[in-house]
Amino acid sequence: MLDGTAAAAEPTPPEREAARTLLLSGREKRKNGQLMGALEDFERAHAIMRVPTTGLDLGKTQQELGLLVEARTTFLEAARHPAKANESRAFKRARKEAKQLADEIAPRLATLTISVTAEARVKLDDADISSSSINVPLKVNPGKHEIVATLADDEKRETISVAEGETKTVEFTLAGAPPPPPGAEKPPGSEAPETSTSSLVWIGGGVAAAGLAVGAVTGLMAFGVHGDVSSRCQGGTRCPEDTHADIERGETLGNVSTVGFVVAGVGAAVLVYGLLNPRTHAAKPDAAPADAKRPRWIAGPFGVAGTF
Repeated sequence: MLDGTAAAAEPTPPEREAARTLLLSGREKRKNGQLMGALEDFERAHAIMRVPTTGLDLGKTQQELGLLVEARTTFLEAARHPAKANESRAFKRARKEAKQLADEIAPRLATLTISVTAEARVKLDDADISSSSINVPLKVNPGKHEIVATLADDEKRETISVAEGETKTVEFTLAGAPPPPPGAEKPPGSEAPETSTSSLVWIGGGVAAAGLAVGAVTGLMAFGVHGDVSSRCQGGTRCPEDTHADIERGETLGNVSTVGFVVAGVGAAVLVYGLLNPRTHAAKPDAAPADAKRPRWIAGPFGVAGTF
């Protein structure tokens, strides 16, 4: 294979003469229907010259042989060949014709997608396909193609035919393919935990209700005693001796009422904490034991709660 310097160098006079001879030979062979011989001559001539005229002859022969992908590549190379100020009219005509032929071929190309795990080795018509070309629409020549996909010891082979402009997908399922990525399937026991009402809600609610009831009842009783004693005292400050016991009872009721309201506040705080922090436990499997499905009843301060 020539390096970049040699490929870019101008051909010598002997090389130009050899290319001219090959070009004329190829045209004669193509005229006589000897397409494979013509293809060989044109490939050698174009490798020497790399000009629009040799590219045009090579592309036309590739097109006649059904090598549409190769022909379009050759035509595009000829059409994009840099123009020179002193170039011949033949180069200009060849460049223009090559561009037209490349555009005409484009819709005739078939499209083939090989769907298989990226770890597989894939061959298309005995040529290796890179992993980046797997699961990607590929432009191919119309006709019959053989695809071989291999992974470890498993090999699948399929022959497929595509018509001009047709699009097809070939799928391969190979043994030993890698498992789905994490998260695709949840392993057993990975279900999100279930939540239920914390027992603190019931305890806090009961304490709050009881404290509120005691505080309210004893508070009303304390107000009643205070009103009765006040009516029996002179000026509300000088009270007879027989009211002293009632005064003490009123003070006791007032203290009990205060304590009841404090207890109600504590219970309310516990209730709120329980609501904000529900109990969590592992999700139950689909097939629960028979006894787990029996209804259970729990007595609470606000009635009866049950689970089913």
